[in-house]
Amino acid sequence: MKRKLSLLCLFLAAVCLCAPLSAGPAEKIPVKVLVLDMFEVGKNSGDFAGEFQHYYERYFTSAGSYTFSSQPFTLYVNKDGVAGCATGMGKAQAASTLTAILADPRFDFSKAYILVSGCGGMPPERGTLGDVVIADSLVDYELGHAWTESDMPAGTKATFMRDKSYDRSAYIPLNAGLVKWAYGLTSGLKLTDDPKAAAYRALYGAEEATELPSVRTGASVTGDSYWHGKHSSLHADEVCAAYGSSPYMVTQMEDNGFGVAVQNYGKLDRFIVTRDIVNYDQPHEGQSVTESLAASSGAFSMGMTNGFIVGSAIIDALIAGWDMYSTTVPSAQ
Repeated sequence: MKRKLSLLCLFLAAVCLCAPLSAGPAEKIPVKVLVLDMFEVGKNSGDFAGEFQHYYERYFTSAGSYTFSSQPFTLYVNKDGVAGCATGMGKAQAASTLTAILADPRFDFSKAYILVSGCGGMPPERGTLGDVVIADSLVDYELGHAWTESDMPAGTKATFMRDKSYDRSAYIPLNAGLVKWAYGLTSGLKLTDDPKAAAYRALYGAEEATELPSVRTGASVTGDSYWHGKHSSLHADEVCAAYGSSPYMVTQMEDNGFGVAVQNYGKLDRFIVTRDIVNYDQPHEGQSVTESLAASSGAFSMGMTNGFIVGSAIIDALIAGWDMYSTTVPSAQ
């Protein structure tokens, strides 16, 4: 009997030694730079390019792809630690997409930089079609108390009143040192121009007609509605002034949504927003608002190219200097 028990013990010990060890938690995939574009026109490669295509063709053709349940996007991550996706448009989708990405246990974003690269509009007196704006702050066009000009209180010209309880979402200053670093890195880059855009520019006046695309800095104003017109532009100026922001340089539909998610995950010091200009945010003389909205400025493809020129330069510099930038955020004082 004792012999049988000894043999049984030896057998069980052998089985235990041969059995595979239980799998521990999967190793997280480290991400160095996450680039967020909002949309693609068709396919990710080989056709008319939207915001994501140039990035996909440069960084993600051989990258791993990851889906998210109940989320309408695919995240790509390449071997160099560059990740990217087309997030969808509007503040709600931007915030929910970035939250889903940053919360996903498959990835390690502890040292990651987050780069938004998308298109936007601009007041015609502040720049030109094809410009790329590196945002120094994000301002929500809609969060606060507002009224139309027809309902303006007697004795005031105001159409907006700041409510400080909204400040965390409505006004998000970005890392000034990082903004200056990104501007210094890219301000000398040669951007493309387009004859159709130059002809459209000329309809706005001599100064705009003579300007060539360049990199600029300023506030980025976020609105879920694709607003248009001189008075809407003046309202955007009023909202920015209420927060003490720099004058707005670009309008778009997502940046404050991204900014809130970034704040929630403690990543604001590593957050960069770039916006390429594909339209003016108001009509030229003799043109109605609806005609302006329907017009082709000739700047869309040029904007996609210029946005990528600037965004890829930032990505490549961060990856090339990763030994330093993984622990020290770049800054130009």
